[in-house]
Amino acid sequence: MISSKSTDIAGLNSLRSKNINEIAQLIKVTKEKKKKLCNDKNERENIKQLENFVKEQSNCFNICKQNLYERLEKDLNEYIFFTSKNKINLNEEHIQKLYRNYNNIEEELCYSSCSKKYSTLLDYKT
Repeated sequence: MISSKSTDIAGLNSLRSKNINEIAQLIKVTKEKKKKLCNDKNERENIKQLENFVKEQSNCFNICKQNLYERLEKDLNEYIFFTSKNKINLNEEHIQKLYRNYNNIEEELCYSSCSKKYSTLLDYKT
């Protein structure tokens, strides 16, 4: 819509014809709309921040988990080599225990370290 002097004057005349309570209500509604827009913008920023946090923490956890399981494979190979070299029977219970230990390490170490590492993205102290 093209603004002209006549439409601007009509808007002013419309305001002049209102009483003080009606003008106060218009101001209140306008302030609420402005506040809602600001809150919506803050909410969008918070969502972006959370998405970034989740993405970074997920990457961290996957890298940590991958490194742990590479280490597990290395430890298993060393254990198998050691048992065969020393002519010791391979103990499946030890292997299962090693898997359990690595699962516990994954939960404790990876979750904890990644949470602490990326908590700054949320301005949150862990």
